Amino acid sequence: MSPKDIEDCSESCVAHFEQHGCCAVQGAVSSASCQRLAAFVDAELEMVQRRISQASEENRESLDEEHYGRVRDRSHRWDLKLRLVPEVREVLEELTRSLCGLLEGTVQRDAHLEELSCLITDPGAMKQSIHVDTGGWNTPCAPLLTVFLALQDTSDSMGPTLLWPGTHSDPYIMQLLRVVPEDEREQSARFGSGIAASCRAGTACLMNSRLLHCGGSNLGAEQGGSRRRLMYVTWQKHGHNNYGSTYTLRSELRGRFRVSHFDGGPAEQYVADEDRIALEKVAKGRKSDRQAKFEFAIRLREEKDPGAVEWLRAATLRGHPLACMHLAEMHCLGELGLEVDFKTADDLRRLAMDIHAYWTDSAQTDRKWENFPLAKNYPELYWKELMF
Repeated sequence: MSPKDIEDCSESCVAHFEQHGCCAVQGAVSSASCQRLAAFVDAELEMVQRRISQASEENRESLDEEHYGRVRDRSHRWDLKLRLVPEVREVLEELTRSLCGLLEGTVQRDAHLEELSCLITDPGAMKQSIHVDTGGWNTPCAPLLTVFLALQDTSDSMGPTLLWPGTHSDPYIMQLLRVVPEDEREQSARFGSGIAASCRAGTACLMNSRLLHCGGSNLGAEQGGSRRRLMYVTWQKHGHNNYGSTYTLRSELRGRFRVSHFDGGPAEQYVADEDRIALEKVAKGRKSDRQAKFEFAIRLREEKDPGAVEWLRAATLRGHPLACMHLAEMHCLGELGLEVDFKTADDLRRLAMDIHAYWTDSAQTDRKWENFPLAKNYPELYWKELMF
């Protein structure tokens, strides 16, 4: 489809996206704008690499977290967080205006900016494992919407993104991903071959965060491989804080921008809650911190955000007994999309007591959460309730 199609038939375009979980929009951004941003990205990556290499050992980790997302292999693939400089804002505004009707019909104009980054792959980058960005077979939370933008013409030999249309609404996908190891997914006939998003510069590919996808292999230069730059922007529907995304966004941008800041329409006024932003930064930036997960989940529950269920489940899976107790209470109340289920509530209470006993048992000499037999002792609860 094209920006004109979206302008003329936005409802049909939204229906197409919701059915397939992805769509391509040709000519979403001009080639000239893409070229300027590509040049900026190359210079920025070189600057960041130089800065980190010259930093002291104790400062490298913080610099790495400041500039890079989690998707990288240090030699051929980088996930470069973008600053909101003129070259980036120019493209972001042009892109958002082109997709305005689609964004309004899905995440709406008050959707939060959750990711702003550029994936860069050079010849030799290996194919990623097949994955989803967020779960969703067992949650009332709305998915994220990610927009990928090719900053140069992208051929099959450059390792374009591979997409599996329709998998976003398959209730068995998440369970399948849990049991099929990453290194076996490529050979699994259950997943099929996917569709390569080879395209011209300026083409936008929209994706539901629950859709199966992966980055392809960027072949050697002698086989036609060359640098691929893929800007991506992720929007989150207001009041639907998913758990599971990489949330690749510079710290100073977190919680401060909506679609309406970039789509050319009247920018709605929002008052930034600094305490909430600080809490969100910690929860989304430290995936192993169960206390941060729990505190953010409680804030979401107070806001009546169904994402609270996902964050409480995630905290439980990291060994937080109070998160487990909150889930039990919510099942008793039928809160935030959970069905009233007293059996599950009772199982969750027993699990919470077992977790508490595990952490406080003085006889335990090596208390690592990995040693707690959650799936073994509570298989039904683990697979049917906690694995979302």
